[in-house]
Amino acid sequence: MQVTEKTVAIYGAGIAGLSAAHELARRGWRVRVFESNAEIGGFFRSARRAADDHMPSEYSWHGMGPWYHNVFDLMKQIPFDSLGSVYDRALSRPIDFGVAPDQGEAQFDDSEGVTVDVCKMFRMSPRDRRRWAWLMLKTWTANRRSEQYYARLNAAAQFKKRLSPVAWSTWVACLGPWIGSDWTRVSLHTTGLFFRRQLITRPAHKHPADAEGPPWMQGARSGWLLLRGPSSEFWFDRWLVDLNDHGVEIKVEQSLQRLDFDGSRITAGVLASGERVEADMHVLATHPFAAAEILERTPDLARLEQLRFFRPLTQDGPHTQVSFRIAFGERILWPRPRCGLVIADSEYNLTIFAEEQVWARNVDLGEDVRSLWTGTSCVSNVPGALTGVAVERCTEEQFVEEVKAQLLRCGALDALIRAANHGRPLSSFQIIKLEIWHEWKFSPDGIRPRQPKWVTTTHTQPWLPTQATPVTNLVLAGAHTRTAADVWSIEGAVESGRRAAQVIEPDVTVLPQYLPTLLRVLGRIDDVFYAVRAPHFLISLPILLLLILAAVVWSLR
Repeated sequence: MQVTEKTVAIYGAGIAGLSAAHELARRGWRVRVFESNAEIGGFFRSARRAADDHMPSEYSWHGMGPWYHNVFDLMKQIPFDSLGSVYDRALSRPIDFGVAPDQGEAQFDDSEGVTVDVCKMFRMSPRDRRRWAWLMLKTWTANRRSEQYYARLNAAAQFKKRLSPVAWSTWVACLGPWIGSDWTRVSLHTTGLFFRRQLITRPAHKHPADAEGPPWMQGARSGWLLLRGPSSEFWFDRWLVDLNDHGVEIKVEQSLQRLDFDGSRITAGVLASGERVEADMHVLATHPFAAAEILERTPDLARLEQLRFFRPLTQDGPHTQVSFRIAFGERILWPRPRCGLVIADSEYNLTIFAEEQVWARNVDLGEDVRSLWTGTSCVSNVPGALTGVAVERCTEEQFVEEVKAQLLRCGALDALIRAANHGRPLSSFQIIKLEIWHEWKFSPDGIRPRQPKWVTTTHTQPWLPTQATPVTNLVLAGAHTRTAADVWSIEGAVESGRRAAQVIEPDVTVLPQYLPTLLRVLGRIDDVFYAVRAPHFLISLPILLLLILAAVVWSLR
């Protein structure tokens, strides 16, 4: 009996598309992946360019938290070398993230037990802490209210009503670097969800012994992990080999232009080259801006449920998060082993990390480079103090000068460098080069990316499509689709790819996010109050009990 080969075409070779390819290839599908860029990896890419003396460069900052269950499970399946998997060999130990203001000391979360020293980290008074905790508790104990209402509220605006100016500015400075968004756009729902996961998650992840010590656990309250080298070299290049070994065919510089639709099925994907790609199943795993354009070239397709969400999904436009590298000719020491910093008073919302703190010793930092700091500006519409120009409108020269000025005026950063380098200030270390990810283009019309980046904002929650669509052989993948992660992230991308594969092969495993029973029950209670348009049950219930008590007392008179 002849067995018919099952075929799938995946458009997009980022984390989501390759996660789907990974699962389907292992289940006997013939998988072809088409990527518009010259390299795979999407937003999780690194590069070495001759123009930058082969210094390693990254598209963006990439951290992996203790709730990245699907990411770590996937990494365990990808060989790194003969000694272990990407999970075993490519991940760093947790970084020690601190908040560094212009005036005062950098603060790290050195508290013990289950609580976070919020006052110390975010320059909060006891009153600030109580008001901060109350708002966070409301998000953690809400379900539909959070998804439907808090998701439309800007987190920074809501906290501004409750916190002192210093506490507010410090707290919101962490939203961009940690959540990977922009504090002017990120929602209260996303903020609450992100920090709840960081503080309350299961299971913990066991990591093997390495040159730095014995085996260790990453669980709730643990720091974030980085790769031990450039992203492409330490993850995606290894993944590409593994995918090839499982028969996955990847074609780069092959962008999808449209999907031919006969009213019930996709008959082919048409590439820019004119090639028609026929397959049993098609997975659209491009970024949502490209997906919206592709779908609109076939109006009958773009009008369908789930697929019609793409245009409103992109209404906030691409996110301007610019990564850069600062190369020094001398080694700069740090007082902590793996020390990442949010520059709390930076107008550009800068975050920095010295790569050599976690990268393997055999990783080449570039010609004559002894220390290599990677950084990201997370806010695009706040004017810089030096030039008065925001990131979205600045020239490359203005961006470079602003980054230098904002780092050099940070007294807490300078104090850390002095403490570890025999009193030498940061300004005494010569900068060889300040490099910006090469795909950002500066022009009189503003800064633009070659590949636009989408992030979760206050306008996008209602429009997240599911992986399954009304078209039986079309599936969606990407961190912009509905996931349990519920935030644009590496975890969301892997989970979405697995969910897309699960639509096709139901036995694909998707690991859930942990939600304590108590919070689940309280969320259901608040659903009742939200359904009748009552305030949050934490507010309504005490009022209701007081009214009942008053009624009882009145009846006994």
